[in-house]
Amino acid sequence: MSRLPALRPPIDPVSLVRPVVRDLAPYQRDPGPERTPPRNIRLDMNESPYGASPKARAAISDFELAHRYPELDAYSLRAALADYVGVAPDRVVVGAGLDDVLATTALLLIDPGDRVIISEPTFGVYRPLFTQHGGDVLDVPLRPDFTLDVDGILGAADDRTKLIIVCDPNNPTGNQFDSAAVERICAEAGCLVAIDEAYAEFAGTTALPLMERYPNVAVFRTMSKFAGLAGMRVGYGIFPGDLMPFVMRVMPAFGNVSAVSTAAALASLADLDYLQSVIATIVADRDRLAAGLREIAGVEPLPSATNFLLVRLPVPNAKPVVEELARRGVFVRRIALADYLRVTVGSPEENQIFLAELRSILAPPGGAGQ
Repeated sequence: MSRLPALRPPIDPVSLVRPVVRDLAPYQRDPGPERTPPRNIRLDMNESPYGASPKARAAISDFELAHRYPELDAYSLRAALADYVGVAPDRVVVGAGLDDVLATTALLLIDPGDRVIISEPTFGVYRPLFTQHGGDVLDVPLRPDFTLDVDGILGAADDRTKLIIVCDPNNPTGNQFDSAAVERICAEAGCLVAIDEAYAEFAGTTALPLMERYPNVAVFRTMSKFAGLAGMRVGYGIFPGDLMPFVMRVMPAFGNVSAVSTAAALASLADLDYLQSVIATIVADRDRLAAGLREIAGVEPLPSATNFLLVRLPVPNAKPVVEELARRGVFVRRIALADYLRVTVGSPEENQIFLAELRSILAPPGGAGQ
């Protein structure tokens, strides 16, 4: 008589999850209001209010190759981006957004226990992304005036340090760092220094010349902000030539960029005059928005080289203000700095609605507001 196999205890799928993932905080926007607000003004994700360029919209509308894979090595896109920034195509790597390029960098460099240095407050993806790849992410905070602590960064770099990330202009503070400070990090750090230039087009400057002087510098960029392609997910990195044979081994097939996203990006790069006019408009709108914020008692917008403003409020905690704005259908970003919010520069109409609602919320009880 055959014996039945012993029953295996039920498997708990959660027990299979890596410990480092269990402890990660999710990267997500704040939950929305319980009731659907009467409007939906999104000033929380640093998107362009003007959308993609006319040529990019036409490329998307006319796209007919959804049944075909994109180029395996994304060469046409890499070449066009290389021409845009003035480097050789074999120095460029692409990804499905800048997050994907960061993930490629982690695959290239990070073994468990390797150190990555960041300076918070900064882009919220760095810490969870490199932590889940096994990196020891060390924060050397920005100084109270949101400048880089260069001595602290260089002092924290040791023989385990593989990567220093400098977000310039910085998100969420909006400021651009002193170029001499950034260059000193590149010159003295014994590791790769990645300069995240997601907002370079609004700043009008770039760290690309540093790559000619220092062999340990990479520059990361995106088509999401200035080109209005956030939904297309096209990011890219310019890496040292010596690293490229190895970067290409870990860049995903097709660069993880879809064929339609590639078409939109190529068309955008052929429509730069239009995009430059959009950048100029957003910068002018940003300055008008900052002026309007300064007219509200106690409100302090910080100088910005981006398409958003970090705004200090005359309250100890910005959370109730952000939540009330959301109930009124105006969504801005709450950040780790308690008395600040971050607002994307929207269309002129959106900016005026935001100003009016913020003024109303901050008005003293029984008062007429400012």
